[in-house]
Amino acid sequence: MAGTDSPCYLLLTAAGSSVRFEGGKKECLSIDGISVLRRALEPFISLQNLRGIVITVPKGKEEELRASLEMDSLAGLTQKLALGIAFVEGGSTRQESVRKGLEFLSFRNTFPSPIVLIHDGARPWVSEALVRAVLEGTRLYGACIPLVDLADTPKILGSGLAIQGHPERSAVKAAQTPQGFSLGELSKAHRMAAQESWACTDDASLWDRYIGPVYYVAGERKNIKITYREDLGPMEMPGCRIGEGWDIHPLVEGRPLLLGGYRIDFPRGEAGHSDGDALWHAVIDALLGAAGLGDIGSHFPPSDAKWKDADSSLLAAKAVALVRAQGWEIGNIDCTVMLEKPRLQPYREAIQARMGEVLDLEPGKISVKAKSYEGFGEVGEGLAVETRAVVLLVQGRRQAILRNESK
Repeated sequence: MAGTDSPCYLLLTAAGSSVRFEGGKKECLSIDGISVLRRALEPFISLQNLRGIVITVPKGKEEELRASLEMDSLAGLTQKLALGIAFVEGGSTRQESVRKGLEFLSFRNTFPSPIVLIHDGARPWVSEALVRAVLEGTRLYGACIPLVDLADTPKILGSGLAIQGHPERSAVKAAQTPQGFSLGELSKAHRMAAQESWACTDDASLWDRYIGPVYYVAGERKNIKITYREDLGPMEMPGCRIGEGWDIHPLVEGRPLLLGGYRIDFPRGEAGHSDGDALWHAVIDALLGAAGLGDIGSHFPPSDAKWKDADSSLLAAKAVALVRAQGWEIGNIDCTVMLEKPRLQPYREAIQARMGEVLDLEPGKISVKAKSYEGFGEVGEGLAVETRAVVLLVQGRRQAILRNESK
């Protein structure tokens, strides 16, 4: 049992793949201008003894999640917390991601008898009152979670399609987060489960197996986890924006020819302050322009030595994270490359695949066409490459009608 003033940490889980959501990282979705992840975090900020926040993230998604949190606006909180706000790469399962987050906290903790609150990054409607109730329950009992009544009658499955049992609905409840535990004991339980290769779907099950009983407080029906698109309730019709980008670079000896992050074997490549990837530069301008975020020069100015020889694929990933943080998703991208030599037809699919990988888009949403100036101008003479891009952004889920907040 922890003391009434025991320090606590928040472990926010956001390392899932969002496959069932079907449409980008759900924690980055914007609801009325605020991301799901930011909404899930905010009810914990006012906790008096909060000492640090750890957010588990999928590999390669940290920049996108940082952007969705609007980290600059959390600078004051970060300085206030002993451990600040840290991002930890998750694992292949929720259990493995939580274990990694606990290991990070345990290694850095210097406070006696700390508590950890584990919350789903896709539960944006949790209230401060529920957070405090779980925290107080954890201080009393060592382990506490919120439970809510089931709306439907539960059944226990047997073999095939047969139902094996019919438990009383009043005796069965659904678990929510945040779930609170003694940090040291939960870390120990996770290590034991890893040694035995024992898997479960929440930390309460793991605590019950290795440590002891778990206590509960009343949860809230509005505190749902976003798993499927329909969990957001009725939606407004999607908004959309169109952005256009253009770029031209001279071709010079001794530089690589890069288009959309794909390197083409050719004796001349684009000159430029960064790596000179003219296709990426046009796409970045189109993305930022459509979202009303300026242009490539305002975010990655050539006057800044930091961007000297920068990988434009990295710049594109940063740009799309900024766009998604505003609640926009890419509908499609249509690009045209004007280049006399080499002919791009053999490379089109590879370029599209590379762009899809960087932007986290299926190749079917990206089109790259090749044109020739037939000998006219600098491009036609083989002295330059010119690129154009048109981007459609859609924001169909941003203005969700928050039915859960009104109940």
